[in-house]
Amino acid sequence: MDELGMWDATLGLPEQMEAALGTVGRLCDLPAPDQVEHVVVLGMGGSGIAGDVAVATAAPYMPIPVVVVKGYELPSFVGPRSLAVALSFSGNTEETLEVLAGALDHGARAVAISAGGELARVAAERGVCHVAIDGSIPQPRAALGALTVSLLGVLERVGFFPGASAWIGHAIERLRQRRDELEKGTLASDLASALVGTIPIVLGSGAVGQVAALRWKNQINENAKALAVASVLPEAGHNELTAFEAYPELLASTVSLVFLRHDGEHPQISRRVAFMEREIAPRVHRAVSVHGQGVGELATFFDLAFVGDVMSLRLAEALGTDPGPIPMLNALKQYLSGPAA
Repeated sequence: MDELGMWDATLGLPEQMEAALGTVGRLCDLPAPDQVEHVVVLGMGGSGIAGDVAVATAAPYMPIPVVVVKGYELPSFVGPRSLAVALSFSGNTEETLEVLAGALDHGARAVAISAGGELARVAAERGVCHVAIDGSIPQPRAALGALTVSLLGVLERVGFFPGASAWIGHAIERLRQRRDELEKGTLASDLASALVGTIPIVLGSGAVGQVAALRWKNQINENAKALAVASVLPEAGHNELTAFEAYPELLASTVSLVFLRHDGEHPQISRRVAFMEREIAPRVHRAVSVHGQGVGELATFFDLAFVGDVMSLRLAEALGTDPGPIPMLNALKQYLSGPAA
């Protein structure tokens, strides 16, 4: 049951990223680095998370800050020395269109990344550089590779993230390796079997682990149509751990833990996870760990995310649901397009 072809789109991630990398090389004119004091990434959902990936993997090496805006409200600091990058796979995300209009009205330079839609029209009308991505991808969440590569390519072309293309190449190489491992092994199926029937709490550490946990949560939500929670270490060790003292029977029957590990985690994170495995894991239904690998933060993120993507498709199978359609989200959009109550 895969009406939209989510399996093919998911497994084709390395090729999707390669294709997008070739497109970014044909970008239109962009502002000079000395004309920009900060980058503001505008986007929602499966498109907006590409901004979170950029913050986790590129911002640590950039001389200026990168801020992600997910909503209708434009930060007050946005102005003529801002570079606003609007991400919307469909090109019709109302929050992104509204906040981009505000950024342009405040004099910001802008880049639009979409497969078409209203965003492409606005870009043409207002003289904004538009980066086109493959519109045949079945859903925005399946276009994370193209969206991220396009965004990082913009940052490289402006001069803020030199070497982005090389890091993208490392990520593509690691994804091909991981794809082979997943196709030959049972990791994704084993993880789905461990999590089915539970509400997973996905914990990641550092910038890479945090956005990977968010990706896992979102993919479980949309592909498997199931609840999941994303959490962050070490912050969870300052509040969330106390919550495992209540409702012991409920925890044991309905909650699972997923630890997203990677070589870049702080040594104290390893100790925190060891503590949770000893004290918290016995209180929940199941606890599992996934270790991300790769050369650099970008490859490590995509490695963790790819495992979660494939696992979420296996989880959809276990739950008997089609991973592609998102009727509840479409119902919300239809409701919002109607008259206000």
